[in-house]
Amino acid sequence: MSSDKSLYLVTFSVVVYKQPVDEIERVVRSLLLYTNEKVIYIIDNSPCMVVQNLCHLSKCIVLKHFPKNIGFGQAHNWAISEAKKKGSKYHFVVNPDIFYSKDAVLPMVEFMEHNQEVGEMMPKILYPNGRTQFLPKLMPSPLMLAQRKLSQFFPAVRSRWMKRFEMRQMSDDKVYDIGHVSGSFAAFRMKALDDCGTFDSRFFLYFEDTDISRRIHKKYRTIYYPLVAVYHDYGNGASKSPKLFSIFIMSLIKFFNKWGWFFDDERKICNNKFLAQLQ
Repeated sequence: MSSDKSLYLVTFSVVVYKQPVDEIERVVRSLLLYTNEKVIYIIDNSPCMVVQNLCHLSKCIVLKHFPKNIGFGQAHNWAISEAKKKGSKYHFVVNPDIFYSKDAVLPMVEFMEHNQEVGEMMPKILYPNGRTQFLPKLMPSPLMLAQRKLSQFFPAVRSRWMKRFEMRQMSDDKVYDIGHVSGSFAAFRMKALDDCGTFDSRFFLYFEDTDISRRIHKKYRTIYYPLVAVYHDYGNGASKSPKLFSIFIMSLIKFFNKWGWFFDDERKICNNKFLAQLQ
Protein backbone atom coordinates (compact mmCIF):
# COMPACT_ATOMS: atom_id res chain seq x y z
CA MET A 1 0.00 0.00 0.00
CA SER A 2 1.16 3.51 -0.75
CA SER A 3 2.36 5.44 2.28
CA ASP A 4 0.32 8.42 1.08
CA LYS A 5 -3.00 7.60 2.74
CA SER A 6 -4.54 10.81 1.37
CA LEU A 7 -4.88 9.05 -1.97
CA TYR A 8 -8.24 7.68 -0.88
CA LEU A 9 -11.15 8.89 1.20
CA VAL A 10 -12.83 6.90 3.96
CA THR A 11 -16.44 7.67 4.77
CA PHE A 12 -18.76 6.70 7.63
CA SER A 13 -22.49 6.73 8.21
CA VAL A 14 -24.33 6.65 11.52
CA VAL A 15 -28.12 6.36 11.49
CA VAL A 16 -29.84 7.90 14.50
CA TYR A 17 -33.36 7.42 15.85
CA LYS A 18 -34.07 9.18 19.15
CA GLN A 19 -30.73 8.21 20.69
CA PRO A 20 -29.31 10.45 23.43
CA VAL A 21 -27.00 13.12 22.05
CA ASP A 22 -24.17 12.10 24.37
CA GLU A 23 -24.27 8.57 22.94
CA ILE A 24 -24.02 9.91 19.40
CA GLU A 25 -21.20 12.23 20.40
CA ARG A 26 -19.38 9.24 21.87
CA VAL A 27 -19.45 7.28 18.59
CA VAL A 28 -18.40 10.34 16.60
CA ARG A 29 -15.40 10.91 18.86
CA SER A 30 -14.45 7.27 18.31
CA LEU A 31 -14.63 7.66 14.52
CA LEU A 32 -12.52 10.81 14.73
CA LEU A 33 -9.65 8.68 16.00
CA TYR A 34 -9.10 7.85 12.34
CA THR A 35 -6.99 10.89 11.50
CA ASN A 36 -6.76 10.60 7.70
CA GLU A 37 -9.16 12.11 5.16
CA LYS A 38 -12.75 11.25 6.01
CA VAL A 39 -16.39 12.32 5.99
CA ILE A 40 -18.82 11.30 8.74
CA TYR A 41 -22.47 11.31 7.69
CA ILE A 42 -24.98 11.41 10.55
CA ILE A 43 -28.49 10.63 9.34
CA ASP A 44 -31.22 11.49 11.83
CA ASN A 45 -34.50 9.60 11.32
CA SER A 46 -36.05 11.10 14.47
CA PRO A 47 -39.24 13.20 14.14
CA CYS A 48 -37.35 16.14 15.63
CA MET A 49 -33.68 16.47 14.78
CA VAL A 50 -31.45 15.72 17.78
CA VAL A 51 -27.97 15.98 16.24
CA GLN A 52 -27.91 19.56 14.98
CA ASN A 53 -25.26 20.63 17.50
CA LEU A 54 -22.66 17.97 16.66
CA CYS A 55 -20.92 19.82 13.84
CA HIS A 56 -18.68 21.57 16.35
CA LEU A 57 -16.82 18.28 16.85
CA SER A 58 -15.27 18.37 13.37
CA LYS A 59 -15.67 20.01 9.98
CA CYS A 60 -15.79 16.53 8.42
CA ILE A 61 -19.30 15.91 9.84
CA VAL A 62 -22.30 16.12 7.49
CA LEU A 63 -25.82 16.08 8.95
CA LYS A 64 -29.00 14.89 7.23
CA HIS A 65 -32.50 14.85 8.71
CA PHE A 66 -35.37 12.63 7.53
CA PRO A 67 -38.31 13.57 9.80
CA LYS A 68 -40.12 10.46 8.57
CA ASN A 69 -38.17 7.35 9.57
CA ILE A 70 -37.03 5.85 6.26
CA GLY A 71 -35.39 2.84 7.87
CA PHE A 72 -31.86 1.70 8.65
CA GLY A 73 -30.82 0.53 5.19
CA GLN A 74 -32.37 3.38 3.24
CA ALA A 75 -30.72 5.98 5.46
CA HIS A 76 -27.33 4.35 5.01
CA ASN A 77 -27.99 4.15 1.26
CA TRP A 78 -28.36 7.93 1.19
CA ALA A 79 -24.94 8.29 2.82
CA ILE A 80 -23.37 5.70 0.51
CA SER A 81 -24.69 7.65 -2.48
CA GLU A 82 -23.19 10.87 -1.14
CA ALA A 83 -19.92 9.08 -0.35
CA LYS A 84 -19.72 7.79 -3.90
CA LYS A 85 -20.02 11.34 -5.24
CA LYS A 86 -17.02 12.32 -3.13
CA GLY A 87 -14.94 9.42 -4.43
CA SER A 88 -14.90 7.34 -1.25
CA LYS A 89 -12.98 4.07 -1.49
CA TYR A 90 -14.11 2.51 1.79
CA HIS A 91 -17.35 3.12 3.64
CA PHE A 92 -18.11 2.16 7.25
CA VAL A 93 -21.66 1.56 8.49
CA VAL A 94 -21.69 2.21 12.24
CA ASN A 95 -24.35 1.95 14.94
CA PRO A 96 -24.79 4.94 17.28
CA ASP A 97 -24.11 2.70 20.30
CA ILE A 98 -20.57 1.78 19.15
CA PHE A 99 -17.52 3.21 20.94
CA TYR A 100 -13.81 2.54 21.36
CA SER A 101 -10.66 4.35 22.53
CA LYS A 102 -8.11 3.01 20.01
CA ASP A 103 -8.57 3.52 16.27
CA ALA A 104 -10.07 0.38 14.72
CA VAL A 105 -10.51 1.87 11.25
CA LEU A 106 -6.97 2.22 9.93
CA PRO A 107 -6.04 -1.46 10.50
CA MET A 108 -9.19 -2.54 8.66
CA VAL A 109 -8.57 -0.15 5.77
CA GLU A 110 -4.97 -1.32 5.49
CA PHE A 111 -6.11 -4.94 5.45
CA MET A 112 -8.53 -4.24 2.59
CA GLU A 113 -5.81 -2.38 0.72
CA HIS A 114 -3.60 -5.48 0.90
CA ASN A 115 -6.47 -7.90 0.17
CA GLN A 116 -8.41 -6.68 -2.84
CA GLU A 117 -10.70 -9.73 -2.77
CA VAL A 118 -12.29 -8.52 0.50
CA GLY A 119 -15.60 -6.75 -0.10
CA GLU A 120 -16.90 -6.43 3.46
CA MET A 121 -15.50 -6.99 6.93
CA MET A 122 -16.20 -6.55 10.62
CA PRO A 123 -13.96 -6.37 13.72
CA LYS A 124 -14.36 -8.20 16.99
CA ILE A 125 -17.32 -6.67 18.83
CA LEU A 126 -17.49 -6.61 22.62
CA TYR A 127 -20.06 -5.81 25.26
CA PRO A 128 -19.10 -2.81 27.42
CA ASN A 129 -17.91 -5.25 30.11
CA GLY A 130 -15.46 -6.83 27.65
CA ARG A 131 -17.36 -10.05 26.89
CA THR A 132 -17.44 -11.11 23.25
CA GLN A 133 -20.61 -10.55 21.23
CA PHE A 134 -21.00 -13.49 18.87
CA LEU A 135 -22.22 -11.42 15.92
CA PRO A 136 -20.35 -13.02 12.98
CA LYS A 137 -22.41 -16.01 11.84
CA LEU A 138 -23.14 -18.57 9.16
CA MET A 139 -25.68 -17.79 6.45
CA PRO A 140 -28.89 -18.37 8.43
CA SER A 141 -31.51 -20.98 7.70
CA PRO A 142 -35.02 -21.04 9.23
CA LEU A 143 -33.94 -24.02 11.36
CA MET A 144 -30.89 -22.15 12.71
CA LEU A 145 -33.01 -19.16 13.73
CA ALA A 146 -35.63 -21.41 15.33
CA GLN A 147 -32.92 -23.24 17.27
CA ARG A 148 -31.46 -19.94 18.38
CA LYS A 149 -34.82 -18.79 19.71
CA LEU A 150 -35.65 -22.12 21.33
CA SER A 151 -32.21 -22.55 22.83
CA GLN A 152 -33.10 -20.34 25.81
CA PHE A 153 -35.58 -23.05 26.85
CA PHE A 154 -33.17 -25.94 26.23
CA PRO A 155 -29.91 -25.04 27.97
CA ALA A 156 -28.58 -28.58 27.51
CA VAL A 157 -28.36 -28.13 23.73
CA ARG A 158 -27.93 -24.34 23.57
CA SER A 159 -24.13 -24.53 23.56
CA ARG A 160 -24.04 -26.97 20.64
CA TRP A 161 -26.51 -24.99 18.51
CA MET A 162 -24.94 -21.60 19.17
CA LYS A 163 -21.38 -22.88 18.86
CA ARG A 164 -22.08 -23.90 15.28
CA PHE A 165 -24.31 -21.03 14.09
CA GLU A 166 -22.17 -18.30 15.63
CA MET A 167 -18.87 -20.03 14.78
CA ARG A 168 -17.76 -19.68 18.40
CA GLN A 169 -14.57 -21.67 17.84
CA MET A 170 -12.99 -18.77 15.93
CA SER A 171 -9.77 -17.57 17.53
CA ASP A 172 -8.71 -13.96 18.04
CA ASP A 173 -5.51 -14.16 15.99
CA LYS A 174 -6.88 -15.32 12.64
CA VAL A 175 -9.07 -13.87 9.88
CA TYR A 176 -12.16 -15.89 8.90
CA ASP A 177 -14.66 -15.91 6.07
CA ILE A 178 -18.21 -15.61 7.43
CA GLY A 179 -21.75 -15.56 6.09
CA HIS A 180 -23.10 -12.66 8.13
CA VAL A 181 -21.23 -9.41 8.73
CA SER A 182 -22.99 -7.43 11.46
CA GLY A 183 -24.30 -4.01 10.45
CA SER A 184 -23.35 -2.63 13.85
CA PHE A 185 -19.82 -1.97 12.54
CA ALA A 186 -19.21 -3.02 8.94
CA ALA A 187 -16.58 -1.83 6.46
CA PHE A 188 -17.41 -1.97 2.76
CA ARG A 189 -15.25 -1.65 -0.32
CA MET A 190 -17.17 0.85 -2.44
CA LYS A 191 -16.44 -1.15 -5.59
CA ALA A 192 -18.16 -4.14 -3.97
CA LEU A 193 -21.25 -2.00 -3.35
CA ASP A 194 -21.12 -0.88 -6.99
CA ASP A 195 -20.90 -4.50 -8.13
CA CYS A 196 -23.38 -6.07 -5.69
CA GLY A 197 -25.77 -3.25 -4.76
CA THR A 198 -26.44 -1.35 -1.55
CA PHE A 199 -28.99 -2.19 1.15
CA ASP A 200 -32.25 -3.71 -0.13
CA SER A 201 -35.03 -1.20 0.55
CA ARG A 202 -37.49 -4.03 1.27
CA PHE A 203 -35.88 -4.40 4.70
CA PHE A 204 -36.91 -1.51 6.95
CA LEU A 205 -34.94 -2.95 9.88
CA TYR A 206 -33.34 -6.37 10.52
CA PHE A 207 -31.83 -8.77 7.96
CA GLU A 208 -30.63 -5.95 5.72
CA ASP A 209 -27.07 -6.67 6.84
CA THR A 210 -27.51 -10.44 6.35
CA ASP A 211 -28.87 -9.85 2.86
CA ILE A 212 -26.08 -7.51 1.74
CA SER A 213 -23.43 -9.85 3.17
CA ARG A 214 -24.81 -12.70 1.12
CA ARG A 215 -24.87 -10.65 -2.09
CA ILE A 216 -21.33 -9.40 -1.58
CA HIS A 217 -20.08 -12.91 -0.78
CA LYS A 218 -21.06 -14.00 -4.28
CA LYS A 219 -18.20 -11.90 -5.71
CA TYR A 220 -15.95 -11.00 -2.77
CA ARG A 221 -14.83 -12.28 0.60
CA THR A 222 -16.91 -11.28 3.62
CA ILE A 223 -14.69 -11.58 6.67
CA TYR A 224 -14.33 -11.41 10.43
CA TYR A 225 -11.21 -9.51 11.48
CA PRO A 226 -10.77 -10.01 15.26
CA LEU A 227 -7.35 -8.36 15.39
CA VAL A 228 -9.11 -5.11 16.34
CA ALA A 229 -12.14 -4.65 18.59
CA VAL A 230 -14.92 -2.14 19.28
CA TYR A 231 -17.53 -1.92 22.03
CA HIS A 232 -21.27 -2.15 21.41
CA ASP A 233 -24.18 -1.42 23.77
CA TYR A 234 -26.24 -4.24 22.27
CA GLY A 235 -29.90 -3.58 23.00
CA ASN A 236 -31.58 -6.65 21.39
CA GLY A 237 -34.71 -4.57 20.91
CA ALA A 238 -36.68 -7.27 19.11
CA SER A 239 -36.75 -9.33 22.32
CA LYS A 240 -38.12 -6.42 24.37
CA SER A 241 -40.50 -4.53 22.07
CA PRO A 242 -43.58 -6.12 20.44
CA LYS A 243 -43.37 -3.55 17.63
CA LEU A 244 -39.72 -4.33 16.89
CA PHE A 245 -40.42 -8.06 17.13
CA SER A 246 -43.15 -7.74 14.49
CA ILE A 247 -40.72 -5.84 12.23
CA PHE A 248 -38.17 -8.62 12.83
CA ILE A 249 -40.66 -11.31 11.78
CA MET A 250 -41.68 -9.40 8.66
CA SER A 251 -38.05 -8.97 7.67
CA LEU A 252 -37.35 -12.65 8.33
CA ILE A 253 -40.18 -13.64 5.99
CA LYS A 254 -38.94 -11.26 3.29
CA PHE A 255 -35.40 -12.60 3.63
CA PHE A 256 -36.31 -16.27 3.20
CA ASN A 257 -38.84 -15.46 0.47
CA LYS A 258 -35.93 -13.87 -1.38
CA TRP A 259 -33.23 -16.49 -0.76
CA GLY A 260 -35.17 -19.68 -0.14
CA TRP A 261 -36.59 -21.30 2.95
CA PHE A 262 -35.53 -24.94 2.99
CA PHE A 263 -33.99 -25.60 -0.43
CA ASP A 264 -30.88 -23.45 -0.74
CA ASP A 265 -27.83 -25.23 -2.15
CA GLU A 266 -25.72 -22.07 -2.14
CA ARG A 267 -26.28 -21.59 1.59
CA LYS A 268 -25.29 -25.19 2.28
CA ILE A 269 -22.10 -24.98 0.22
CA CYS A 270 -21.03 -21.67 1.76
CA ASN A 271 -21.74 -22.73 5.34
CA ASN A 272 -19.78 -25.95 4.88
CA LYS A 273 -16.89 -23.83 3.64
CA PHE A 274 -17.11 -21.49 6.64
CA LEU A 275 -17.24 -24.37 9.12
CA ALA A 276 -14.29 -26.11 7.47
CA GLN A 277 -12.09 -23.22 8.68
CA LEU A 278 -12.72 -24.32 12.27
CA GLN A 279 -11.43 -27.86 11.87
